[in-house]
Amino acid sequence: MRLKSCLALLIVLLTISPFATFAADVTLTPSLGLRGEYNDNIDFSRVNKQDDYIGTVSPALSLDVATPRFTFGATAGVDVIRYNENTENDYERQNYGLTMGYQLFERMSVNVRGSYIADTTLDTELQETGVVERRSERDFYSAGGGVSFTLTEVSDLALDYTFAKTEYDLAGFEESDSHSASLAYSHAFNNRRDVVTFRPYYRNTDSDEENLDTYGLTIGLAHTFSETLQGDISAGPRYTETEYISGRTDDDWGWTAEVNLTKTWQTASAQIGYSRDLSYTAEGETVEVDRVTLTVSKMLTSKLSSQLAGSLYFTKSTDSETEDTDTRYYTVTPSLNYNFTDQVALNLAYSYANEYDKTLSNNREVDRNTVWLTLNFNFPQKW
Repeated sequence: MRLKSCLALLIVLLTISPFATFAADVTLTPSLGLRGEYNDNIDFSRVNKQDDYIGTVSPALSLDVATPRFTFGATAGVDVIRYNENTENDYERQNYGLTMGYQLFERMSVNVRGSYIADTTLDTELQETGVVERRSERDFYSAGGGVSFTLTEVSDLALDYTFAKTEYDLAGFEESDSHSASLAYSHAFNNRRDVVTFRPYYRNTDSDEENLDTYGLTIGLAHTFSETLQGDISAGPRYTETEYISGRTDDDWGWTAEVNLTKTWQTASAQIGYSRDLSYTAEGETVEVDRVTLTVSKMLTSKLSSQLAGSLYFTKSTDSETEDTDTRYYTVTPSLNYNFTDQVALNLAYSYANEYDKTLSNNREVDRNTVWLTLNFNFPQKW
């Protein structure tokens, strides 16, 4: 494990340990996951596909602290991943997180957060952009905070800032920094069954390839149709200014959106979502991502449940001159979960993923099949 990973774990443990002695409500949860997997295209490659069996051991620790005015949460987890034949792909996926909130005054509260993730471009980044990249280990750092004000019994104002940094091990991939800030005003009405939100925001993303400034405004409405049906929608205009390494500049108008609808029954639930926003690829390119998601869950017995999850992405470059990216990607994942006890669960899942790249002249389509079995142990301890 790299030195900075050990330091990250040490910082989390040193930060959380004092709270266990005096906090009013403390929950410490050690957990362990054991996973066996078969993958028929481990690098999501269009040529020379390689299959392999993969084993993963996942120890983790989380801490939650709550008092009437203070909340604290910390997580530390490592996935030790080992390949049966392609041992050069062995690595440790890491995830550390920290959140804190404090009620300064009756109508004012503050929060801070930070995280460090070590993964690969075929993990989190594929889920973010829907673009299949060459395999590279990735380090992602994020830190931020905000302050919120209760203006009246039905209205709130919140200011938020986030810094993020992405680094890659593979030469040719573009490291990037981003700063984002937003101001959100929310107002509830109709006996709090409806909440309208106005949110202006600014985001800057900088890399060796380009510098991107984004200005936007979203207007949202969350509505409770009934106790079992809720939905929310937000959308608005977006303006971008881009300065490329060549010295060329460009500006563009667009729009963003996010829609979610959730329905629950006595033994089942369903959620459908849609989002449209800008993202940044490992190749250093700004892309617009349209994403549709669907999740359906059903309790079959008191211990056995099933789920079907799916995602569909349409990803396209925002640079009209180069258009290096124009893809369609989707994944479908059915799964079964059996709870032996509240602390021990067994999960069996299969996933099919497919990407179609319109910019290629041949081998445009690539797919991957994955099946895995996971045994999870969770042992929450409360004080």
